[in-house]
Amino acid sequence: MSIDVRNLSFAYKKDSCETPVLDDITLTINKGEFVGIVGEVGCGKSTLVKHFNGLLKPDSGTVEVDDMSATDRKVKGRIGMLFQHPSKQLFCKTVYDDIAFGPSNFSVSGNKLEGCVHNACKQVGLDLQLLSSSPFDLSGGQMRLVALAGILSYSPSYLILDEPLSGLDPMSKRGFLSTLEGIRANGTGVVVISHDLDNILHYVDRVILLNAGKIAFEGTPAQYLASGITPVPEITQLIRLLRSRGLDVSDSVYSVDDAFDQIIKALKSRKRHGDA
Repeated sequence: MSIDVRNLSFAYKKDSCETPVLDDITLTINKGEFVGIVGEVGCGKSTLVKHFNGLLKPDSGTVEVDDMSATDRKVKGRIGMLFQHPSKQLFCKTVYDDIAFGPSNFSVSGNKLEGCVHNACKQVGLDLQLLSSSPFDLSGGQMRLVALAGILSYSPSYLILDEPLSGLDPMSKRGFLSTLEGIRANGTGVVVISHDLDNILHYVDRVILLNAGKIAFEGTPAQYLASGITPVPEITQLIRLLRSRGLDVSDSVYSVDDAFDQIIKALKSRKRHGDA
């Protein structure tokens, strides 16, 4: 079970001029895997994932989801997409109706539909008391959770999120990523498009770096940091600076907690040797 991209190339066509965006992309994303797709603005990240459910069609190459063409109607129920501005995905009078919209379109009704809605709320930590509220009366963070619950309500095999951390404070970012980690633990493949390396490296299994429409790197977070490729998280930059100034810390740290542990360990070691 996987999303398989083979030799994908794509260009936007405007007034007979072609703007190349993706160039011979080949990759596989497995169900139950947490993948981060990173890169500078305009490198092709959003364009790539729009091929996963047939929103865009390749100029050349193929995209298959669980051995079916991404344009197959059956794929629509296997791929859930949360776009950068989730409020634009909300349109019903109540939170309940918004979350129920997906499964109701797959002929789910009655108690089963209500169960889908409640289960989706539970997965994202959304208070059931909000179900009767208008989604447009909620905070930005709550609207993001409603949009996410609306996707999860029809149990997609793969969840694709485009810059889901945009506009969130640090605590909300960590909470949202922990929610995604729980969703992945239930067997859903999770793909996050983000420039926020400071947060996502701690959670993803694999990093895919795009540069000018090509894959510049693919591997684990540890391999990414060891490769010498930039950018790297700010906490990694700090640790490397401390290392360059003589503090015995690892230069492959990418979380604040690990950085704290490394610094405390190094300072204690330095103190012991100093006392000796």
